[in-house]
Amino acid sequence: MRTFVHTWKAHREAWRLLQGPLKIWMLPSALMTLGVAALGWWGISSLAKHVSMWLVSQGGWAFESTWLLVGVEWSIWLALFVVKLKVTKYVVLIVMGPLFAALSEAAEAQITGHATPFSWSRWWRDSVRGMRSACILLVVEWTLVGCCFVAGLWMPFLSPLMVPVAWLVGAWAYGASVMDYVWEREGKGALQALAETTSRPGVALGVGIPFALWMAVPVLAWTVGPMLGGLSATVTSVQALKGGDGETRTNLSGDSQPATF
Repeated sequence: MRTFVHTWKAHREAWRLLQGPLKIWMLPSALMTLGVAALGWWGISSLAKHVSMWLVSQGGWAFESTWLLVGVEWSIWLALFVVKLKVTKYVVLIVMGPLFAALSEAAEAQITGHATPFSWSRWWRDSVRGMRSACILLVVEWTLVGCCFVAGLWMPFLSPLMVPVAWLVGAWAYGASVMDYVWEREGKGALQALAETTSRPGVALGVGIPFALWMAVPVLAWTVGPMLGGLSATVTSVQALKGGDGETRTNLSGDSQPATF
């Protein structure tokens, strides 16, 4: 049975693989991360400008009141920035889902030694499944977070616990999202996969907490967080679920096999 501690050990092996036979995935991940970051900043600025102009025009204020327009625009920008911090997780999981799906399959080939011929149709199916799962997890996470805060309102003495509990729920969602790629290759449906992940909370948290930490720091969240956090979590989930009790040894040619002791 996989435990939280065993999953943390899997992180060490995941980083060894990412520095070895899987390091080729760093470049496309870096390019996609830059794209996500650029779209995020451009989207916030563009939307803030248009919304602020619309609000000023609806309020009957003259556009000559430059200070008013700038003030409203900055207020909207800050509000959208806060929203961005909350939804960045799912933007990353949806946009970078196809990359994570392919990496998960490559990692499983390295870890188990059983390579599956690449199939565009399977890759596309895994990618769509990953994006759909991210949307399902968004609903699940925000429902649980909402329940946490409602509980805090009804029982104020629990309020100090609600913030860390809500954060752990978000970390669990990170782990669940990358574990889903493994379940998809095993032929499990979305609900069955969710049940499998729920039955392994230690693995989901062990995989998701480092990813969540990368994405919790504002500057890192839209720069290196999606790349380093996402790649590590994806490979760690495969290692934790498929790697056995031993580590994976990789030789200079890039082949790998489970270690025996």
